[in-house]
Parts: sequence; C-alpha cells; structure tokens
Amino acid sequence: MKPWIIRSGSVVLSAVLLAPAAQAYAAQLLPAEAPVQATPISAPAGNQLTDAASKAKLSKEAALNIAKKLVPQGLELENVSFRSADIWRTFPEWTFIWVKKDQNEIAYSYTVSIHADSGELTGYSHYQQHPSKPAYADRVSYAEAQKAAEQFLARHNPAKAKATRLYTRDLPVPKTPLDSNTSYTFRFVRLVDDVPFPDNSVEITVNAAGTVTGYTLSWSDGVRFEKPQRMLSPEEAAALFKQHAKAKLSYVLPWDARGEERNKPILAYENPFTFYLDAKNGTPLTDSLEPLKPEAETSPASSKRLSPRHTGSALTQEAAVQLAERTFDLSGYKLRAASYNEKDSNGSRPVWNLEYQTKNANGQSYVYIAMDALNGDVYHFSKNNQLPEPKKDAAKKADANSLKKKAAEVIRSWTPTWADRLYVTETTELKPDAERYEVRFQRLVNGIPAATGSASVSFDAATGEVLTYNTHFGSETYPSQVPKHRSAAEALAAWEKETEVEAVYMLEPLPDDAVAFRAEKAVTLPERKAKLVYRAAVTPLDQPYVYDAVSGDWRSLSTGKPIQLHRPAPADLKGHPAEKALMLMYEYEALSLIDGNIMPERSITRGEMIQMLMLSLNQGRVLPVAAGRKASFSDVASTSKYFAAVEAAVDRGLLDKNSPSLKPDETITREELADMIVRALGYRKLSEHAEMFATKLTDIDQSTHRGAIVIVSTLGIMTPAKGEFQPKGSVSRADAAVAFARFLEKRSELEENRTF
Repeated sequence: MKPWIIRSGSVVLSAVLLAPAAQAYAAQLLPAEAPVQATPISAPAGNQLTDAASKAKLSKEAALNIAKKLVPQGLELENVSFRSADIWRTFPEWTFIWVKKDQNEIAYSYTVSIHADSGELTGYSHYQQHPSKPAYADRVSYAEAQKAAEQFLARHNPAKAKATRLYTRDLPVPKTPLDSNTSYTFRFVRLVDDVPFPDNSVEITVNAAGTVTGYTLSWSDGVRFEKPQRMLSPEEAAALFKQHAKAKLSYVLPWDARGEERNKPILAYENPFTFYLDAKNGTPLTDSLEPLKPEAETSPASSKRLSPRHTGSALTQEAAVQLAERTFDLSGYKLRAASYNEKDSNGSRPVWNLEYQTKNANGQSYVYIAMDALNGDVYHFSKNNQLPEPKKDAAKKADANSLKKKAAEVIRSWTPTWADRLYVTETTELKPDAERYEVRFQRLVNGIPAATGSASVSFDAATGEVLTYNTHFGSETYPSQVPKHRSAAEALAAWEKETEVEAVYMLEPLPDDAVAFRAEKAVTLPERKAKLVYRAAVTPLDQPYVYDAVSGDWRSLSTGKPIQLHRPAPADLKGHPAEKALMLMYEYEALSLIDGNIMPERSITRGEMIQMLMLSLNQGRVLPVAAGRKASFSDVASTSKYFAAVEAAVDRGLLDKNSPSLKPDETITREELADMIVRALGYRKLSEHAEMFATKLTDIDQSTHRGAIVIVSTLGIMTPAKGEFQPKGSVSRADAAVAFARFLEKRSELEENRTF
C-alpha cells in the first residue's frame, strides 16, 4: 500500500492509494481515467485519515475518477476529505472540492461526495459568485425543474432513482416565482415494499435556469424493517385516528403579530392528529414511537391566589439584594453585578438582575437571579457550578413525586403571584443514572393553556438541590370568561377533512447509551430498526395554521389572519386574455374574489396594487413592521390589511408621505401606477428629470409623473392608446395584472443590463 499526498496552495491533505483489488472494484463502476497528480510521501505515524480510509473499498483515486465526471475541465482540486461511517451517516464518504479563482477570489466551485464503498453519489453542490440569471420570462417552470431533477438522479445514481419516489405529500403546491432568483427543491423518498421511508431520501435543488445546484443523499445502510404478519388497512387506521384524537382548546399568539394584535390571543384548536399508530395493532404512539400515555390529571402549584413577596414602592437595588439574600442561601458569595431593566421580556415588567460570585478570588462559581422590581417575584435562578459526580445509589432513591411537590413549593415561595395559574405538565423521566430531574409547569386560563406562561425547575437528582429555575410570561390579556366557541367535535371534524392517512416506516430512536462513533475507532455500528406506522398528514400549506374556535375559520399562525386551505378557482377567468397575469395576483392574494369571480374589468385599488408590488420586492411575502410603529397615513391604521405593505412601500420609497391620507380602497390612476412601477424599478431619480425624455404622447405634459409615464411606456410595461396615456384614467384589474407581469419581466432584464 503506497500513501500519497495532495498539495493545493497551503492545503496539504493525506490520502491513500489502495491495493489492486480495490482498484479493480472501482474499475467495474466506470472506465478508468487519468488519476489526479499526486506526490508519493512517507506515511505519517498514526495518520488517522490513512487508517480510516484504508478500510474503505474505494481508494481516493477511484472515488475521484467517479466524482470528476460531474465537474467541468480546468478546475483546481482544492480539498480532499474522508469521513468514516457513524451512527448518523452509516456509510464512509470521500469528498472533493474544486474551485476556479479569479484574482484570488473564488469565481465558482464544485463539491462532490462519493460513497467510499459503493461509489454512489452522496453529495453535490455548485456555487458561482456571479451566476448569470435567465430572464424572468425564460425561467423554468416547476414541472421543468422536476424533470431536470429526475434526469440528474437517474443519470448519477440510478440505483437510488429506482428505490425512491418523488414525495410531495408534506409540501404545499409551490407558488409561481416572482423573480429569476428562485430555486426548486425536490425530495425523493426511499420506498420499502412500496411504503415510504421518509428518514431516507435524496434531495435535489434546481435553479431558475434548470441547472441542478444541490444534491444530498440521506440513507441508512443495514436497517432492519419491521414486517408484521398482519397490517391494519388504511380504513381501519383512519377510524382509530378519529377514535384516539382529542381536539383541545388553547390560546395562541401569531408569531408576526404586532401592536395591539400582539396582546390578543386567538382561542383555537391545534392539529389533533400529531400522533402515530402502530401499523400492527393500532396502538397510539408518540413521535419517539413510544406508547402514548393517557393524560395525567394536572394540578396548580397553589390552590389559591397568594400574596406577593413585596408590596409598596418599587424595590431599590439595596432592597432587591436584601430580598434575594433572604430567599437564597448565598453564604460564601458576594454581589458581583446588578442591573435594572425597565421592561423585561416577562410581561414588560421592571426587573432587577443580580449576579453573585464566590468570595474566593479563584472561585469559578456564580449565581444569577432575576427578580420583579414591583412584587419581588423570582423569574430566574441558576448556579453555574459543576455538577457533582453522579451518585447512583442516591439517584436511585430519588423520589419523583417528592420532587414534583418540592417544585410546587419552590413556585409558591419564589413566584407566588403566579402559583395559582401554573400547572404541572411534564417531567423528565428519573432514571437510575440521571443527574438532573426537571419539572415543568404551564399557565392555564380558565382551564385552557395560555399562549405564554411557563415555569421549569431542575433538581440535582441525587441531592434534591435546585439547580435552575426559569419562568416566562407575556403581556397579553385574556377574557375573564371563555368565549362562546365551536365544540371539540366540530373542530375534530374540520381537521379530519384535511387529513390523509398513510403508512410509513420510521427509524426507532437510538438507545440512550449510544455514543458518537469516531472515525479512528474500529467499531460496529448499532443496528437500526424501522417501525411500520400510520400517520395522518394534514393539508400542507406554506405556513402553519390553526382552527379558530370562535369563528370556525382557518387562521395563519404566522399572521393571525384568516386563510383558505383550498382556494377556489375564479369562475370568470378561463379564457380571458389576462388569465395568466390575473392568476398570478390571485395566487399571492393581492386580489380577492367577489362572489366567486375575479372581475377582470373591475378597477384595481391603490391598496391592492401596493400589496402586489411589495410582494414582488420581498420574495413573495410582506414582512411585519416593527411593533409600535406609527402609521404613515391616517386611513391605514395598524389594523388595516394593507398596513404592513404600505409601511414597507414608504420605507422603500414607493410612496411619499406628502398627504395625511392614502385612500387605499380607492381606484389607482394610470399615472400613479406608472410612478409606483418606476420607483419599484429603482428609477425614481431618473424619472424626476422629465425634460430629458422625448415622447409622442399628447396628453402627459401636465402630469406630475411625466418622466415615469415615458419610462413605463418606452419599456412596454404600460401601453398608450392612439397616442394618449390617459394619466387620470382608472386601471382595471386585468390591465394592472398585465402591467405587473411585464414589470417582472423588465425588472429581470434591467437588473442584468442596468446602465444608468
């Protein structure tokens, strides 16, 4: 066996040329090619790469011959690495990186990974610093990109192409791209006896030009798949899902809610079908494939409202320190730092943060305390000292029930004003060798889980000492009584309509004593098992959603707004000349149906057009504005559906705040639309020099947007009729959609060829 070294600039990497038998194995996989230039050296003692790679069936050169078939000629081999099999990636792998430099900058690079035993492609990526983008009109469609992905897989890993299937059940239907920077990702899931095994898959990314830019193989070798003698039918599984599912009320706060909406939780039913069923016998299972335990009765930390730890004026630093030292055993510690936060994350309350350090100058132990400055509630306590060595005998004697009781006592003592609203929900399992035991609490409002509000207490399992204590509460408000709402049966029926039952294989979790296997160790990987289960997959959407218990609507968990899971096709659009352009605006919800119709000839409003332009500038979504932002226009308040888009348009310069109102529901004029489009193109300053532009249009000399009108007319985005632009004329939905589609195309061209 002759070791070699690859040199590339300052990078020096060791590899190994294996024996002829392995080379013959590689030759069966592909015709031999000239090996990469290499210099023989003496093998360094204990070379880990050499030791690990020597166990692989493919040498570096054999793997390189396979890998470079995916790379164009003339690139410099920059790096070579080898990874041994481990419990997360069960096969050994060679990885090669090629680069092309331009003035010491990487112009583009290729990374290719090869299975070191089978020679299969396991990874591929292509990076280009300044990629050429296709014109917007020439971008590939989703169907075309899918075909490119399928062809790449069939060409470069035919075995996996035959063993997988394109899987779309958990992905929403992709929207039409709004620019040529888009990419499509496809997931080909492994099939075992025609049953999907989602833990194993091939993921391929295709860019707008139809080029594959990414490929990742996630595959587990040596899995033992469960083969039950009898398997439940899909119909039996569906009935059992309905029997075991429980629709439960909870309050939720949309993630992107701002301003007043941030303090208004939604009473909702979340997805009740998040469990699995054992395909053999229908036993409900958790996501870790353990039997689903019946819900335990929960109880509050206190059965009654308790008095606060402090009343009267707000705590001074001195008073906060004194209260902390009465509460905690701080002997041997001295105050190291104190800070005051007027609006802490805990419900925007004023909080003192105290930090203590051991008095010994060489000590490394600290205590951190966060305390409410108004009532003395403790929100956080922790010690950073190292845990003692596990005392297994003591840990075995630790009593979980006594620790639960102790956790409730801690809450009553440290955070009494919340004790009657915090209920025990979860605990970590106390195992013989466990070092920590954690008890968690959740806030309930009239018996319903609140959107925020939690506490956790962790103990040293051997001594029962409190190690950490954390609480968190939001500032939202709740009604004094539970609002009138839909029943659990109604919610369950609504969710059931959105589910599709399917059988899948799932990897069973690794045993608790599994460790990370290192490349230099000769080890036998633990056998992995895959269990056959049923799951009820709900209708996929590009955002998570809940069932509104009060209105019966589906609501976005991101924005809180009502959404449609299945948007109906407009009844009056088929065959219309602007059908494709109008569908694009409807797809992004810039236009809504009126009695089931899109109404192409209806005038488009100012708000609708602003919404669509901002969507195009932000990759298909309008980002929420900062909390507490003052409205730029008196008639577009924070509660308006156009608020985020309007404020974003102001920030991007699409709108001027030169009038107190915007009138978003009024029709937009042609000259206003021309001005918005020119601003969105980035030519606002240019359009202000109207005297530069010659035009044959006869009716625009008095328009304040003359320059913008000439630009959009010259570019063909908005077309005049008989030499007139009609600046004050209204814009139909159809005309606006066509102008928007042309804007997207011209924007793409201008970004590639911008000269001013």
